Amino acid sequence: MKKTLIAVAALAATSAFAQVTITGTMDATYRMTSNDQADGTSYDSSVLDNDGLATTGFTLSGMEDLGGGLKAVFLYEHNFEMTDTGGGAAAVTSTTVTGTAAVSGFQANGQMFVGLEGAFGSIKLGAPNTPSLTIQGARGAGFGTKDGGRANSAGFGTSLTRFDSSIVYGSPNFSGFSFGLMYVPENETAGATTGATSTGAQSDLGLFYANGPLAGGVSVYSTDLNKTAGANSGTEISQSNYYVAYNFGFAKFTLGGHDHETKNAAGTTTVEQTGWNVAADVPLSPALTLTANIQMVDDKLASNQDKDSLAVGLQYAMSKRTTTYVRYVNVSTDNVAAGATVNDATTFLVGLRHNF
Repeated sequence: MKKTLIAVAALAATSAFAQVTITGTMDATYRMTSNDQADGTSYDSSVLDNDGLATTGFTLSGMEDLGGGLKAVFLYEHNFEMTDTGGGAAAVTSTTVTGTAAVSGFQANGQMFVGLEGAFGSIKLGAPNTPSLTIQGARGAGFGTKDGGRANSAGFGTSLTRFDSSIVYGSPNFSGFSFGLMYVPENETAGATTGATSTGAQSDLGLFYANGPLAGGVSVYSTDLNKTAGANSGTEISQSNYYVAYNFGFAKFTLGGHDHETKNAAGTTTVEQTGWNVAADVPLSPALTLTANIQMVDDKLASNQDKDSLAVGLQYAMSKRTTTYVRYVNVSTDNVAAGATVNDATTFLVGLRHNF
C-alpha cells in the first residue's frame, strides 16, 4: 500500500500531471420571496438552495505543451445542486444548454471542451461557453448572471450560456480588441420523401474591447428553424447584446442592453423586445462592495408586458476565497393576464460562497 502511494505521488510530481488543475465553488443561498399575483392573491416562499453569487461545482482543467507555441487544452466543469441530493426533490431543468434534460442533485453539467491554443487564438470543441455569455455576465456588473443580474429575466433577454455540439473560436488580443465565434452546424436526423428532418444551425459572434478602465462588447446570436419532413418547425431566434463599462476608481459604472426577436415556423413574431440596464459597483472598503442594478424591458407586442427590476446588494470578502453577501431584488411586470400569475416579486437573499 505504501509503495502504491509513493508511486502515485511520484507520478503526480511529473510535468504531465503538474498541468492538471482542480478548482471549484460552493455557494449556498437562502432566498425569501414575496409574490403578488394578478388576481390579487399573494404567497411567500423561503428556500435554501444555491448560486446567488456564483455557480456551484468543480472544474477539472489541463494543458499540454505541444511545442512551437501550440498547446492542447481541456476543461470539464461539473455544476450541481448542492442542496439537492436528487432523492425525490423536483428536478432542475437547464434552459441554457440545448439538449440537456431535467437534472437534479449531482447530475447537472457545465461547460466541457477539448481544444488547441496558439498564436492563432483558440478553438474549443464540445460545449464551451458562448461569446454572448461574456456580454451578459459583464452587463450584470457585480451581480453577473446571478440574482440581481441576468437571473432576474427582466432586462437581459434569452440566456445564452452554452450549446451542445458547438465549436467556439477565440481570437488573439489586438491592442485590446478581440472577437469570438460560436457555431453549431445544422444536423439532419432523418430523411423522408417529403424532405429531411433536421435541427437548425446556430451562431454567435462577439466583439470585445478591454484596455485600462474601459471595457465593452457586442454580440449577435441567431438560430435557424428546424425541419420536420421538409416543413419548417421550431422557432427562429435573433438577439443582440451589448455593454460598456468604465472604472472611475471610486466606482465602476456599466451600461448594457439587448434586442430580441423570436418567430415561429409560420414566420409570426411571438417575442419582440428591447431591454437595457445600468449598474454600479462601489467599493466601500477593501473588503466590502455595494452593487446596484436597474433593468427595464420594453415589450413591442400588443400584450405590452413591460418589465422593470431593481437590485441592491453587498458583498463582503472574508478572505481571498470566502465571501458572504446579501441582496434585495424586485421584479415587476405590466399588463399580466388575470389569474394566478406573478406580476410583482420581491426577494431578499443571503449567502456564503467559498472557492477552492
